[in-house]
Amino acid sequence: MRSNYRLWFAIGMLCFYTFINQELVFAADSDKDVALIYVTSNQQPNEDVIALQAILQSYTSVDVVSIEDINKQKLQPYKRVVVMNAYPTKLPPQALSALNQFKGFVLLIGDNALQFAPFSKWQEGPVVELRAIGEESLHSPVRWNSLLPTDDSKIIQRALSVNQSYPFIISKDKWSFIGEFINKDTWSYQWPAIIGELLQLPKPQIHPGYIVLTDINMKTDVQKLKEVVMGFSEKKIPIALEVTPIFMDEHEKKSYHLHDNKKLLSYLQQLQKENYPFILSSSTTIPTERSLDYLVLRKIYPTVINGDSPLFKGSIQQGNQQLYLSKIDNRIIYPMTVGSIDSTDNLPLYPVQQEIDRLLKVPSSIIGIQYPAYLNASYVEDLVAYLREHPQIEFFDFRHTKQQVTSENVSIVQDEKGKQTIHLSFSNLERLKISFDERPFELILWALVFIVSLFVTLFFISTLRLRITLRKRLFEERKTNG
Repeated sequence: MRSNYRLWFAIGMLCFYTFINQELVFAADSDKDVALIYVTSNQQPNEDVIALQAILQSYTSVDVVSIEDINKQKLQPYKRVVVMNAYPTKLPPQALSALNQFKGFVLLIGDNALQFAPFSKWQEGPVVELRAIGEESLHSPVRWNSLLPTDDSKIIQRALSVNQSYPFIISKDKWSFIGEFINKDTWSYQWPAIIGELLQLPKPQIHPGYIVLTDINMKTDVQKLKEVVMGFSEKKIPIALEVTPIFMDEHEKKSYHLHDNKKLLSYLQQLQKENYPFILSSSTTIPTERSLDYLVLRKIYPTVINGDSPLFKGSIQQGNQQLYLSKIDNRIIYPMTVGSIDSTDNLPLYPVQQEIDRLLKVPSSIIGIQYPAYLNASYVEDLVAYLREHPQIEFFDFRHTKQQVTSENVSIVQDEKGKQTIHLSFSNLERLKISFDERPFELILWALVFIVSLFVTLFFISTLRLRITLRKRLFEERKTNG
Protein backbone atom coordinates (compact mmCIF):
# COMPACT_ATOMS: atom_id res chain seq x y z
CA MET A 1 0.00 0.00 0.00
CA ARG A 2 2.82 2.33 0.94
CA SER A 3 4.53 1.64 -2.40
CA ASN A 4 1.32 2.71 -4.22
CA TYR A 5 1.36 6.02 -2.37
CA ARG A 6 4.99 6.52 -3.36
CA LEU A 7 4.15 5.75 -6.99
CA TRP A 8 1.27 8.26 -7.09
CA PHE A 9 3.43 10.86 -5.32
CA ALA A 10 6.20 10.40 -7.90
CA ILE A 11 3.70 10.70 -10.78
CA GLY A 12 2.24 13.88 -9.21
CA MET A 13 5.67 15.46 -8.81
CA LEU A 14 6.54 14.61 -12.42
CA CYS A 15 3.33 16.24 -13.69
CA PHE A 16 3.92 19.29 -11.50
CA TYR A 17 7.52 19.64 -12.78
CA THR A 18 6.35 19.27 -16.40
CA PHE A 19 3.67 21.94 -15.90
CA ILE A 20 6.11 24.39 -14.25
CA ASN A 21 8.72 23.77 -16.95
CA GLN A 22 6.18 24.45 -19.71
CA GLU A 23 5.07 27.64 -17.94
CA LEU A 24 8.68 28.84 -17.74
CA VAL A 25 9.26 28.06 -21.42
CA PHE A 26 6.05 29.86 -22.34
CA ALA A 27 7.05 32.90 -20.25
CA ALA A 28 10.49 32.99 -21.87
CA ASP A 29 8.97 32.69 -25.35
CA SER A 30 6.44 35.44 -24.61
CA ASP A 31 9.33 37.88 -24.15
CA LYS A 32 10.51 37.30 -27.70
CA ASP A 33 9.43 40.04 -30.09
CA VAL A 34 11.62 40.47 -33.19
CA ALA A 35 13.67 37.88 -35.07
CA LEU A 36 16.31 39.60 -37.21
CA ILE A 37 17.17 37.08 -39.94
CA TYR A 38 20.24 37.72 -42.07
CA VAL A 39 21.15 36.36 -45.50
CA THR A 40 24.88 36.89 -46.07
CA SER A 41 27.44 35.14 -48.26
CA ASN A 42 29.58 34.03 -45.29
CA GLN A 43 26.61 33.25 -43.00
CA GLN A 44 27.83 35.86 -40.50
CA PRO A 45 26.17 39.19 -39.51
CA ASN A 46 27.62 42.12 -41.47
CA GLU A 47 27.71 45.83 -40.56
CA ASP A 48 24.17 46.41 -41.82
CA VAL A 49 22.81 43.57 -39.70
CA ILE A 50 24.55 44.98 -36.61
CA ALA A 51 23.16 48.46 -37.39
CA LEU A 52 19.65 47.02 -37.77
CA GLN A 53 20.04 45.14 -34.50
CA ALA A 54 20.91 48.42 -32.72
CA ILE A 55 17.86 50.13 -34.25
CA LEU A 56 15.48 47.33 -33.26
CA GLN A 57 16.94 47.03 -29.76
CA SER A 58 16.02 50.66 -29.13
CA TYR A 59 12.38 49.47 -29.36
CA THR A 60 12.25 45.92 -28.07
CA SER A 61 13.99 42.56 -27.63
CA VAL A 62 15.79 41.18 -30.70
CA ASP A 63 17.30 37.82 -31.61
CA VAL A 64 19.73 37.66 -34.53
CA VAL A 65 19.42 34.42 -36.53
CA SER A 66 20.90 33.08 -39.77
CA ILE A 67 18.44 32.12 -42.55
CA GLU A 68 19.96 28.63 -42.42
CA ASP A 69 18.58 28.09 -38.91
CA ILE A 70 15.00 29.17 -39.64
CA ASN A 71 12.04 26.79 -39.52
CA LYS A 72 8.39 27.05 -38.48
CA GLN A 73 9.04 26.06 -34.86
CA LYS A 74 11.89 28.58 -34.58
CA LEU A 75 9.62 31.47 -35.64
CA GLN A 76 6.66 30.45 -33.49
CA PRO A 77 7.50 32.60 -30.40
CA TYR A 78 8.06 35.83 -32.37
CA LYS A 79 5.61 38.61 -33.15
CA ARG A 80 7.70 40.28 -35.85
CA VAL A 81 10.38 39.30 -38.36
CA VAL A 82 12.98 41.36 -40.26
CA VAL A 83 14.84 39.66 -43.11
CA MET A 84 18.06 41.39 -44.20
CA ASN A 85 19.06 40.09 -47.65
CA ALA A 86 22.65 41.15 -48.31
CA TYR A 87 23.08 39.27 -51.61
CA PRO A 88 20.93 37.47 -54.22
CA THR A 89 20.63 33.73 -53.60
CA LYS A 90 18.11 30.91 -53.53
CA LEU A 91 16.72 30.82 -49.99
CA PRO A 92 16.45 27.50 -48.08
CA PRO A 93 12.98 25.95 -48.76
CA GLN A 94 12.39 25.25 -45.05
CA ALA A 95 13.05 28.89 -44.09
CA LEU A 96 10.99 30.21 -47.02
CA SER A 97 8.02 28.05 -46.09
CA ALA A 98 8.20 29.12 -42.43
CA LEU A 99 8.33 32.82 -43.36
CA ASN A 100 5.45 32.54 -45.85
CA GLN A 101 3.28 31.01 -43.10
CA PHE A 102 4.29 33.59 -40.46
CA LYS A 103 1.24 35.48 -39.10
CA GLY A 104 2.98 38.54 -37.63
CA PHE A 105 4.59 41.60 -39.22
CA VAL A 106 7.37 40.91 -41.73
CA LEU A 107 9.89 43.42 -43.15
CA LEU A 108 12.09 42.39 -46.09
CA ILE A 109 15.18 44.44 -46.96
CA GLY A 110 17.30 44.07 -50.09
CA ASP A 111 17.42 41.15 -52.51
CA ASN A 112 15.37 37.94 -52.95
CA ALA A 113 11.95 39.57 -52.42
CA LEU A 114 10.31 37.75 -55.37
CA GLN A 115 10.86 34.38 -53.66
CA PHE A 116 8.33 35.26 -50.94
CA ALA A 117 4.64 34.51 -51.57
CA PRO A 118 3.25 38.06 -50.92
CA PHE A 119 5.69 39.52 -53.47
CA SER A 120 5.88 36.64 -55.95
CA LYS A 121 3.80 38.47 -58.58
CA TRP A 122 6.03 41.53 -58.58
CA GLN A 123 8.26 42.14 -61.61
CA GLU A 124 11.94 42.86 -61.85
CA GLY A 125 12.66 46.42 -62.98
CA PRO A 126 15.80 47.93 -64.50
CA VAL A 127 19.12 48.32 -62.69
CA VAL A 128 19.32 52.02 -61.81
CA GLU A 129 21.57 54.48 -60.02
CA LEU A 130 19.64 56.14 -57.21
CA ARG A 131 20.32 59.82 -56.55
CA ALA A 132 17.70 60.45 -53.86
CA ILE A 133 15.14 58.71 -51.65
CA GLY A 134 12.07 60.83 -51.22
CA GLU A 135 13.25 64.39 -50.65
CA GLU A 136 16.63 63.34 -49.27
CA SER A 137 19.52 63.44 -51.77
CA LEU A 138 22.29 60.87 -51.56
CA HIS A 139 25.87 62.17 -51.50
CA SER A 140 26.90 59.45 -53.94
CA PRO A 141 24.76 57.35 -56.35
CA VAL A 142 23.66 53.87 -55.23
CA ARG A 143 23.29 51.06 -57.79
CA TRP A 144 20.04 49.15 -57.22
CA ASN A 145 17.96 46.39 -58.87
CA SER A 146 14.52 47.99 -58.93
CA LEU A 147 11.24 46.08 -58.49
CA LEU A 148 7.77 46.83 -59.86
CA PRO A 149 5.05 45.95 -57.30
CA THR A 150 1.49 44.90 -58.11
CA ASP A 151 -1.43 47.34 -57.87
CA ASP A 152 -2.59 45.93 -54.50
CA SER A 153 0.63 47.17 -52.87
CA LYS A 154 0.95 50.52 -51.10
CA ILE A 155 3.93 52.68 -52.10
CA ILE A 156 5.20 54.53 -49.03
CA GLN A 157 8.36 56.09 -50.46
CA ARG A 158 9.85 56.44 -53.93
CA ALA A 159 13.51 56.62 -54.94
CA LEU A 160 14.78 58.76 -57.80
CA SER A 161 17.38 58.20 -60.49
CA VAL A 162 18.39 61.01 -62.85
CA ASN A 163 15.02 61.25 -64.62
CA GLN A 164 12.65 58.64 -63.14
CA SER A 165 11.25 57.48 -59.80
CA TYR A 166 10.84 53.91 -58.55
CA PRO A 167 8.90 52.34 -55.64
CA PHE A 168 11.42 51.92 -52.83
CA ILE A 169 9.49 51.41 -49.56
CA ILE A 170 6.34 49.33 -50.08
CA SER A 171 3.79 47.64 -47.84
CA LYS A 172 1.20 44.93 -48.43
CA ASP A 173 -0.97 43.89 -45.50
CA LYS A 174 1.42 42.86 -42.71
CA TRP A 175 4.38 42.60 -45.08
CA SER A 176 6.72 45.47 -45.97
CA PHE A 177 9.67 45.90 -48.31
CA ILE A 178 12.67 48.27 -48.34
CA GLY A 179 14.73 48.22 -51.51
CA GLU A 180 18.14 48.80 -49.92
CA PHE A 181 19.44 49.57 -46.43
CA ILE A 182 21.44 52.73 -47.16
CA ASN A 183 22.78 53.54 -43.71
CA LYS A 184 24.62 56.78 -44.51
CA ASP A 185 24.03 60.49 -45.06
CA THR A 186 20.88 61.64 -43.25
CA TRP A 187 19.25 58.21 -43.66
CA SER A 188 20.94 56.87 -40.54
CA TYR A 189 18.63 59.27 -38.66
CA GLN A 190 15.49 58.30 -40.58
CA TRP A 191 15.55 54.49 -40.67
CA PRO A 192 14.63 53.95 -36.99
CA ALA A 193 11.30 55.80 -37.26
CA ILE A 194 10.45 54.20 -40.64
CA ILE A 195 11.28 50.67 -39.48
CA GLY A 196 9.37 51.17 -36.22
CA GLU A 197 6.28 52.29 -38.14
CA LEU A 198 6.42 49.45 -40.66
CA LEU A 199 6.63 46.87 -37.86
CA GLN A 200 4.04 48.66 -35.70
CA LEU A 201 6.47 48.88 -32.79
CA PRO A 202 5.51 51.05 -29.79
CA LYS A 203 7.56 54.24 -29.98
CA PRO A 204 9.84 54.92 -26.98
CA GLN A 205 9.49 58.46 -25.61
CA ILE A 206 12.73 58.89 -23.66
CA HIS A 207 16.17 59.93 -24.97
CA PRO A 208 19.02 59.34 -22.50
CA GLY A 209 21.52 62.20 -22.44
CA TYR A 210 24.83 63.23 -20.88
CA ILE A 211 27.19 66.23 -20.93
CA VAL A 212 30.98 65.98 -20.70
CA LEU A 213 33.31 68.89 -19.99
CA THR A 214 36.21 68.15 -22.34
CA ASP A 215 39.75 69.50 -22.92
CA ILE A 216 40.74 69.66 -19.24
CA ASN A 217 44.53 69.65 -18.98
CA MET A 218 47.39 71.54 -17.34
CA LYS A 219 46.67 74.65 -19.46
CA THR A 220 43.01 74.87 -18.39
CA ASP A 221 41.92 78.13 -16.79
CA VAL A 222 40.73 77.09 -13.31
CA GLN A 223 38.41 80.07 -12.88
CA LYS A 224 36.64 79.39 -16.21
CA LEU A 225 36.24 75.74 -15.29
CA LYS A 226 34.78 76.64 -11.89
CA GLU A 227 32.23 78.95 -13.51
CA VAL A 228 31.16 76.28 -16.03
CA VAL A 229 30.83 73.59 -13.33
CA MET A 230 28.88 75.98 -11.12
CA GLY A 231 26.63 76.95 -14.06
CA PHE A 232 25.55 73.36 -14.73
CA SER A 233 25.32 72.60 -11.01
CA GLU A 234 22.94 75.50 -10.40
CA LYS A 235 20.75 74.26 -13.28
CA LYS A 236 20.69 70.74 -11.77
CA ILE A 237 22.23 69.21 -14.93
CA PRO A 238 24.68 66.34 -14.21
CA ILE A 239 28.08 66.57 -15.90
CA ALA A 240 31.24 64.51 -16.15
CA LEU A 241 34.79 65.86 -16.47
CA GLU A 242 37.17 64.47 -19.08
CA VAL A 243 40.77 64.94 -17.97
CA THR A 244 44.03 64.68 -19.92
CA PRO A 245 46.62 64.13 -17.15
CA ILE A 246 49.67 64.40 -19.41
CA PHE A 247 49.16 66.90 -22.22
CA MET A 248 51.43 66.79 -25.27
CA ASP A 249 51.76 70.18 -26.97
CA GLU A 250 52.48 69.40 -30.64
CA HIS A 251 53.65 72.94 -31.42
CA GLU A 252 56.03 73.22 -28.48
CA LYS A 253 57.02 69.53 -28.66
CA LYS A 254 56.69 69.42 -24.90
CA SER A 255 54.61 67.50 -22.36
CA TYR A 256 52.74 69.17 -19.51
CA HIS A 257 51.63 67.34 -16.38
CA LEU A 258 48.48 68.13 -14.46
CA HIS A 259 50.41 68.75 -11.23
CA ASP A 260 52.23 71.64 -12.93
CA ASN A 261 48.96 73.55 -12.43
CA LYS A 262 48.58 73.15 -8.67
CA LYS A 263 45.34 75.17 -8.43
CA LEU A 264 43.71 73.03 -11.11
CA LEU A 265 44.83 69.76 -9.53
CA SER A 266 43.53 70.90 -6.14
CA TYR A 267 40.16 71.88 -7.65
CA LEU A 268 39.78 68.53 -9.45
CA GLN A 269 40.60 66.68 -6.23
CA GLN A 270 37.88 68.73 -4.53
CA LEU A 271 35.37 67.75 -7.25
CA GLN A 272 36.33 64.10 -6.77
CA LYS A 273 35.46 64.42 -3.07
CA GLU A 274 32.12 65.98 -4.11
CA ASN A 275 31.37 62.82 -6.16
CA TYR A 276 31.71 64.31 -9.64
CA PRO A 277 32.42 61.57 -12.22
CA PHE A 278 35.72 61.65 -14.10
CA ILE A 279 36.51 60.38 -17.61
CA LEU A 280 40.04 59.58 -18.74
CA SER A 281 41.01 61.11 -22.07
CA SER A 282 42.92 58.55 -24.11
CA SER A 283 45.96 59.57 -26.12
CA THR A 284 47.92 57.94 -28.91
CA THR A 285 51.21 59.13 -27.39
CA ILE A 286 50.69 58.38 -23.69
CA PRO A 287 49.82 54.78 -22.67
CA THR A 288 46.38 54.51 -21.04
CA GLU A 289 47.71 52.67 -17.99
CA ARG A 290 50.30 55.38 -17.35
CA SER A 291 47.61 58.09 -17.48
CA LEU A 292 45.37 56.05 -15.18
CA ASP A 293 48.19 55.50 -12.66
CA TYR A 294 48.98 59.21 -12.74
CA LEU A 295 45.43 60.22 -11.79
CA VAL A 296 44.74 57.61 -9.10
CA LEU A 297 48.02 58.41 -7.33
CA ARG A 298 46.64 61.96 -7.06
CA LYS A 299 43.30 60.74 -5.71
CA ILE A 300 41.30 61.29 -8.90
CA TYR A 301 39.49 58.12 -9.98
CA PRO A 302 38.21 57.96 -13.59
CA THR A 303 35.58 55.29 -14.20
CA VAL A 304 35.02 55.77 -17.97
CA ILE A 305 37.43 56.35 -20.86
CA ASN A 306 37.00 58.45 -23.98
CA GLY A 307 38.30 55.97 -26.52
CA ASP A 308 38.88 52.25 -26.46
CA SER A 309 40.70 50.35 -23.74
CA PRO A 310 40.30 46.87 -22.23
CA LEU A 311 40.99 48.40 -18.81
CA PHE A 312 37.59 50.13 -18.74
CA LYS A 313 34.12 48.55 -18.90
CA GLY A 314 32.57 51.87 -19.98
CA SER A 315 33.83 53.96 -22.89
CA ILE A 316 32.73 57.06 -24.77
CA GLN A 317 33.22 56.79 -28.51
CA GLN A 318 32.84 59.38 -31.22
CA GLY A 319 33.26 59.49 -34.97
CA ASN A 320 31.16 56.38 -35.64
CA GLN A 321 27.51 56.24 -36.68
CA GLN A 322 26.25 54.74 -33.43
CA LEU A 323 23.16 56.53 -32.09
CA TYR A 324 22.34 54.29 -29.13
CA LEU A 325 23.81 52.98 -25.92
CA SER A 326 25.21 49.56 -26.76
CA LYS A 327 26.87 46.61 -25.08
CA ILE A 328 29.77 44.86 -26.83
CA ASP A 329 31.74 42.06 -25.14
CA ASN A 330 30.45 43.07 -21.70
CA ARG A 331 31.53 46.68 -22.34
CA ILE A 332 29.11 49.63 -22.42
CA ILE A 333 29.56 52.11 -25.27
CA TYR A 334 28.31 55.68 -24.83
CA PRO A 335 28.30 57.34 -28.28
CA MET A 336 29.21 61.04 -28.37
CA THR A 337 26.47 61.93 -30.85
CA VAL A 338 26.55 65.74 -30.68
CA GLY A 339 29.54 67.77 -31.86
CA SER A 340 31.44 70.22 -29.71
CA ILE A 341 30.42 73.87 -29.32
CA ASP A 342 32.53 76.02 -31.64
CA SER A 343 33.12 79.45 -30.09
CA THR A 344 34.52 80.80 -33.40
CA ASP A 345 31.14 80.32 -35.11
CA ASN A 346 28.78 83.29 -35.36
CA LEU A 347 26.05 81.12 -33.79
CA PRO A 348 28.03 78.62 -31.66
CA LEU A 349 24.99 76.70 -30.38
CA TYR A 350 23.13 76.48 -33.71
CA PRO A 351 24.98 73.39 -35.11
CA VAL A 352 24.52 71.64 -31.73
CA GLN A 353 20.79 72.41 -31.73
CA GLN A 354 20.47 71.15 -35.33
CA GLU A 355 22.15 67.86 -34.43
CA ILE A 356 19.95 67.41 -31.35
CA ASP A 357 16.83 68.08 -33.48
CA ARG A 358 17.92 65.30 -35.87
CA LEU A 359 18.60 62.91 -32.99
CA LEU A 360 15.18 63.56 -31.45
CA LYS A 361 13.64 62.07 -34.60
CA VAL A 362 15.46 58.81 -33.85
CA PRO A 363 13.53 56.89 -31.14
CA SER A 364 15.63 56.25 -28.01
CA SER A 365 18.79 57.79 -29.48
CA ILE A 366 21.35 59.05 -26.98
CA ILE A 367 22.13 62.77 -26.73
CA GLY A 368 25.86 62.99 -25.89
CA ILE A 369 27.11 66.59 -25.70
CA GLN A 370 30.65 67.98 -25.44
CA TYR A 371 31.26 71.28 -23.64
CA PRO A 372 34.94 72.33 -23.94
CA ALA A 373 36.44 73.59 -20.68
CA TYR A 374 38.16 76.49 -22.47
CA LEU A 375 34.76 78.09 -23.14
CA ASN A 376 33.38 80.43 -20.55
CA ALA A 377 30.06 79.83 -18.80
CA SER A 378 28.09 82.20 -21.06
CA TYR A 379 26.80 79.32 -23.23
CA VAL A 380 25.57 77.21 -20.31
CA GLU A 381 22.34 79.09 -19.74
CA ASP A 382 21.32 79.10 -23.43
CA LEU A 383 22.20 75.42 -23.84
CA VAL A 384 20.25 74.36 -20.75
CA ALA A 385 17.27 76.53 -21.78
CA TYR A 386 17.19 74.79 -25.18
CA LEU A 387 17.49 71.33 -23.60
CA ARG A 388 14.62 72.05 -21.21
CA GLU A 389 12.38 72.69 -24.21
CA HIS A 390 12.69 68.93 -24.83
CA PRO A 391 11.52 67.11 -21.68
CA GLN A 392 11.97 63.76 -23.45
CA ILE A 393 15.75 64.13 -22.88
CA GLU A 394 16.63 62.60 -19.52
CA PHE A 395 20.20 63.29 -18.44
CA PHE A 396 21.94 60.58 -16.44
CA ASP A 397 24.85 60.90 -14.02
CA PHE A 398 27.86 58.70 -14.78
CA ARG A 399 28.43 58.52 -11.02
CA HIS A 400 25.20 56.50 -10.75
CA THR A 401 26.10 53.88 -13.37
CA LYS A 402 27.82 50.54 -12.81
CA GLN A 403 31.46 50.86 -13.88
CA GLN A 404 34.66 48.89 -13.46
CA VAL A 405 38.32 49.70 -14.10
CA THR A 406 41.00 47.03 -13.78
CA SER A 407 44.72 47.30 -14.43
CA GLU A 408 47.86 45.75 -12.94
CA ASN A 409 47.91 48.18 -10.02
CA VAL A 410 44.40 49.72 -10.00
CA SER A 411 40.93 48.35 -9.29
CA ILE A 412 37.91 50.68 -9.24
CA VAL A 413 34.41 49.24 -8.86
CA GLN A 414 31.43 51.60 -8.85
CA ASP A 415 27.84 50.59 -8.16
CA GLU A 416 24.60 52.26 -9.28
CA LYS A 417 24.39 54.22 -6.01
CA GLY A 418 27.74 55.87 -6.73
CA LYS A 419 29.76 53.98 -4.12
CA GLN A 420 33.33 53.39 -5.28
CA THR A 421 35.52 50.55 -4.03
CA ILE A 422 39.16 51.35 -4.80
CA HIS A 423 42.21 49.12 -4.41
CA LEU A 424 45.73 50.28 -5.33
CA SER A 425 48.65 47.86 -5.29
CA PHE A 426 51.67 50.01 -6.20
CA SER A 427 54.94 48.94 -4.56
CA ASN A 428 57.33 51.60 -3.22
CA LEU A 429 59.66 50.88 -6.13
CA GLU A 430 56.85 51.37 -8.64
CA ARG A 431 55.81 54.64 -7.00
CA LEU A 432 59.42 55.82 -7.17
CA LYS A 433 59.69 54.81 -10.83
CA ILE A 434 56.44 56.66 -11.70
CA SER A 435 57.68 59.74 -9.86
CA PHE A 436 61.00 59.54 -11.71
CA ASP A 437 59.23 59.26 -15.09
CA GLU A 438 57.19 62.37 -14.30
CA ARG A 439 59.82 64.53 -12.51
CA PRO A 440 63.29 63.18 -13.36
CA PHE A 441 65.23 66.42 -12.82
CA GLU A 442 63.47 67.17 -9.55
CA LEU A 443 64.21 63.69 -8.23
CA ILE A 444 67.85 63.87 -9.39
CA LEU A 445 68.25 67.17 -7.51
CA TRP A 446 66.67 65.65 -4.39
CA ALA A 447 68.99 62.64 -4.75
CA LEU A 448 72.00 64.96 -4.97
CA VAL A 449 70.78 66.85 -1.90
CA PHE A 450 70.37 63.56 -0.07
CA ILE A 451 73.85 62.31 -1.10
CA VAL A 452 75.54 65.59 -0.12
CA SER A 453 73.61 65.66 3.18
CA LEU A 454 74.65 62.07 3.84
CA PHE A 455 78.32 62.84 3.21
CA VAL A 456 78.14 65.95 5.41
CA THR A 457 76.48 63.94 8.16
CA LEU A 458 79.07 61.15 7.87
CA PHE A 459 81.87 63.71 7.90
CA PHE A 460 80.40 65.39 10.99
CA ILE A 461 80.01 62.05 12.78
CA SER A 462 83.55 60.99 11.82
CA THR A 463 85.00 64.31 13.01
CA LEU A 464 83.05 64.18 16.24
CA ARG A 465 84.14 60.60 16.88
CA LEU A 466 87.78 61.49 16.16
CA ARG A 467 87.63 64.42 18.60
CA ILE A 468 86.10 62.24 21.30
CA THR A 469 88.79 59.57 20.76
CA LEU A 470 91.61 62.14 20.91
CA ARG A 471 90.23 63.73 24.08
CA LYS A 472 89.92 60.34 25.72
CA ARG A 473 93.51 59.42 24.75
CA LEU A 474 94.81 62.79 25.99
CA PHE A 475 93.02 62.31 29.31
CA GLU A 476 94.51 58.83 29.74
CA GLU A 477 98.04 60.13 28.98
CA ARG A 478 97.70 62.89 31.56
CA LYS A 479 96.48 60.38 34.11
CA THR A 480 99.44 58.09 33.39
CA ASN A 481 102.04 60.86 33.59
CA GLY A 482 100.39 61.91 36.82
